[in-house]
Amino acid sequence: MGDLEIVKRMALRVRDETTAYLASGEDFAEVVRRRPRDVTRRIDLAAERALDDAISAEGIAARVISEELGERIVSGGRSPECTLLFDPVDGSNNVASGIPYYCTALALAQVAEHATFADLAAAAVSSACCGTFAAARGQGAFLDGKKINAGRSGRKPAYGIYAYGAGAMPPGLVALQEGECIVRTMGSIALDICQVAKGTLDAVIDSRGKVSGYDVMAAGLILREAGGELCQADGASMDTMPIERSGLSIVAAANTGLRDRLVTLLSIRRPV
Repeated sequence: MGDLEIVKRMALRVRDETTAYLASGEDFAEVVRRRPRDVTRRIDLAAERALDDAISAEGIAARVISEELGERIVSGGRSPECTLLFDPVDGSNNVASGIPYYCTALALAQVAEHATFADLAAAAVSSACCGTFAAARGQGAFLDGKKINAGRSGRKPAYGIYAYGAGAMPPGLVALQEGECIVRTMGSIALDICQVAKGTLDAVIDSRGKVSGYDVMAAGLILREAGGELCQADGASMDTMPIERSGLSIVAAANTGLRDRLVTLLSIRRPV
């Protein structure tokens, strides 16, 4: 349980310091840097600093891959012994809009170079609104210490679908939304994937080709440990994918059958 406890402590520390910064009334939503697909806000940088403090407090030497600062070494002068994959504030647009649905996502691999999704040993997704989801590979998934399992029953399917801002929606997604399911797009894909892990949603689909490893891999490990599935939108496995990969479309589903069905729907092309 060592990796899991370390990741949980660090994610909680970042979450708590981010929440305190948000409550301080400072210009937490101010944009300090613009990127082609996103912006960096002051609250994002506060969360990055909180992670560095948490790493130092744990006494570990880490290679960090994060959304806001890219790749860096936090090691106190030692060679890094592990890799941390970090999304400081997933849902920062929600934060800026006063919507309290956001989280910190953190995953740990016990390799310092060339980490893949299959190398991730433990992950935590921590939020003030929904608690702390956590998992260690082979040990199950938990929400605030209570074991969780993917899967809903007896209700109309509920999907989180991210297809906006990337041209025309895939025809299969159009058909899917014409009465089959309830759609909930809540603005934090990591937290949404964790909702699949606990059985609140049945699936999350992002067809935009804009997802990065730090967006989904921590939550993906939690989903896998809860009995669900995470794959690329064409059905390809995530396992050998470098954790710094970007430009992805993904399907996160409560079970293999649903995953396969959604991948098939996404493969439907428009008539020429």
